[in-house]
Amino acid sequence: MRVAILLSCNSFEEFFTKTFNLDRDSYLERYRSDFSWDYAKGLTFFNLEVLIYIVSYKYSGIYKTEDGFTVRFLPLQFSYRFFRLASLKFKRFKRINFLAEYSNFIGFRQSLNVAFEEDKIDLLYVQEYWSNRFDFLINSVKDIPIIGADHGLKDKLAISSIKKKTLPRAAKLTCQTSQELSKVRGLGVNAMLLPNGIDIDFYLPSHGERIKSIFICARLYDRQKRVSDLIKSLSYLDKSWKLEIAGSGPDLGTLKKLSKKLNLEHRVVFLGFISDKTVLRDHYRNCSIFALPSAFEGLPLVVLEAMSCGASVVTTDIDAFESLIVSGENGIKVKVGNPAALANGILQCYEHRALIGANARKTIVETYSKQIMLKQLSDLIHTCVQINR
Repeated sequence: MRVAILLSCNSFEEFFTKTFNLDRDSYLERYRSDFSWDYAKGLTFFNLEVLIYIVSYKYSGIYKTEDGFTVRFLPLQFSYRFFRLASLKFKRFKRINFLAEYSNFIGFRQSLNVAFEEDKIDLLYVQEYWSNRFDFLINSVKDIPIIGADHGLKDKLAISSIKKKTLPRAAKLTCQTSQELSKVRGLGVNAMLLPNGIDIDFYLPSHGERIKSIFICARLYDRQKRVSDLIKSLSYLDKSWKLEIAGSGPDLGTLKKLSKKLNLEHRVVFLGFISDKTVLRDHYRNCSIFALPSAFEGLPLVVLEAMSCGASVVTTDIDAFESLIVSGENGIKVKVGNPAALANGILQCYEHRALIGANARKTIVETYSKQIMLKQLSDLIHTCVQINR
């Protein structure tokens, strides 16, 4: 049985090249840092073959990686670029965004249909059902069941009157949090709770002494991740604390300027994008605190990975962490946009780091194991395909 995972980015170049400075070859050779790779590898144990689909301006065709993954680049018609550039200035408006994503879909629809035929796809897994592009896919793809997945995109640009018609047409929607599940079920949608899962045998705690540091791994897009709040929080902590930032993104330069402006550049280390999972795991194991002060999220893998490694985590008090973090037990939650409260949460978490870290690991093992999640997803895929047949 063959499954295609369609990534949500409008194009490979707009996301992977712009954010991580990756071209096709470097992406295929060394990038393994999002859910699609874990799904593709893990689902093979359940008799499913997974192909990763990415829309692209420059690249086309299907590629096999040396470690056994299959990636297909879906060529995007050149005419889409002009509408995309014109829409960027007004992308916060729903109707403009809707037209831009319609243009995007039209731009790769033909190559998608060709891919379905050549790859003999049985089911399409679409990242982010709140995107407007999802609505066009549902109305266009008739013979292949579609699972729409929640990976953190908010519904602020969705047009509710359209979503009420398109979301129920999916074979199933999967949600990361109970809050998201309640929201979509309220629209009469066939949905299930399926949070991210972690390889608990790889992301293990170490028994070494942790250094006095704060670690964050995130795309440096400050409107969402609020890394600036973390930098500012250092001003409330004594000089023995340092902050390590792993990641790249559009706000890297701004964040570096902020650390310099606050005279904190000697305490803030920008590590760049870390593609090696073993190196990333070492940072989870060595830090005193893992912090993610986001304004909004789905259920971020980095927090689950850090918790699985026994790190003491500080997050914000948002819906994404309501079911995951019990503040004071397996982590600490603070209000969004308050560096002073963030610093206080870091100190509180540090004081109780041994207990919080142990409870964090227990939470992941009992509830967020990748093995359990992949079995549930596999069962869902098989059921959707069998019903469609």
